[in-house]
Amino acid sequence: MLWAGFSPGRKVLAADVIVRVGAAGRYLPVRVRVRSTPGGATLTVTNATQTPEIEYTGKVRASEMGALLDQTRRTSLAGQRLRPTYATFVGVVGVSKQPARIEAPLKVEGELAFPGRAPVPFERLLGDGRPLSFRVLAHGEGAPQVRLRVTLAQVVRLLRPPGASSWAEAVRRGGLSPASLLQRLIESRMRLVRSDQYRSFLANPDPNGRGSTVYVYETEAARVASVGTRDRGGGSSALLVALAAVGSAILAAGAIVVWAHS
Repeated sequence: MLWAGFSPGRKVLAADVIVRVGAAGRYLPVRVRVRSTPGGATLTVTNATQTPEIEYTGKVRASEMGALLDQTRRTSLAGQRLRPTYATFVGVVGVSKQPARIEAPLKVEGELAFPGRAPVPFERLLGDGRPLSFRVLAHGEGAPQVRLRVTLAQVVRLLRPPGASSWAEAVRRGGLSPASLLQRLIESRMRLVRSDQYRSFLANPDPNGRGSTVYVYETEAARVASVGTRDRGGGSSALLVALAAVGSAILAAGAIVVWAHS
């Protein structure tokens, strides 16, 4: 899809896009699987945005980490785009031996239902310190029907200061190591960047523009019989297609700039 043209003022662009699962599946934010069970079916939804990222280590000042965490928290709660920030390292800057596993926090809401039965509704947050998958069980006969609505969630839980109204206050109370504060800062900011990536399923023609993406997954009954895959229990996994209702967005620049000195 190419958006092109000229506007002398403000122009709002939007598109509803039905993606081809085979080509776009690996780029979508959740994996969905339905398995037949005795008397019903089990739906499993998994956050598929996790990726390994390099993480800096070194000697930092706790007070500066507290201030940067407060700044990042305000940005996240306001739903604003993350901007690059600076962190001061004293001495050598290292890299952690094990890459951090970073995901985009997701809000998943929807329902699982059988014909003639009341749907089983659900709403979950995946990521931000919570589990990355969940299961829903529904009872009934026939082909199960699934509908999901997936949106990007802000980093809230990991940026909540422990026992204080702010990270600066928590640092003054003591008990928080500079290393743990640095890790919390880097991993929280990387999650915000990862979220912004999934907000831009279609590129924004305006490099300074804002936008959002909503991913909707629905059961496509017409193809279940022909391309459903058999599981070990003898049931079939329902084929799901994704409908992405997409607005314009742009990748955030959320990296931390390291300022090192001795």
